[in-house]
Amino acid sequence: MDYQTLQPEFTEFTQEFPDFDAFFIVDVEGNMLFTTDPLFVNGDDTKILMQAWLKHESAFTIGENRYPILSWEEVQFAARNVRGKGAIIGTITQSKDYILAHLKPGASVAPTIAAIHLNRKFWNLI
Repeated sequence: MDYQTLQPEFTEFTQEFPDFDAFFIVDVEGNMLFTTDPLFVNGDDTKILMQAWLKHESAFTIGENRYPILSWEEVQFAARNVRGKGAIIGTITQSKDYILAHLKPGASVAPTIAAIHLNRKFWNLI
């Protein structure tokens, strides 16, 4: 799939939910398939994140920011940085790839609710 074709969907989603600022799509091993912000995460980060999600670890680190995991269900994932660096949420898609997103610091929507919004929007698109 050409994930670039989803750019209008990401734009529309962030207009409806302005607390989101970066999206990335990965496979089950954490290999990066697409990102809207290559400066936010890299392939090593996404592999660490997916390992933490799927192995039910207590936290993961991206750059210098540690994200304790709030929820790591099979369908959705939520982690929030305690130093105000935002949250990372995710959901599995119909294709069995995963879409993850960064919530801005001070987001008005709770991470677990944000993961539900993400799932509803992108389940059938990816």
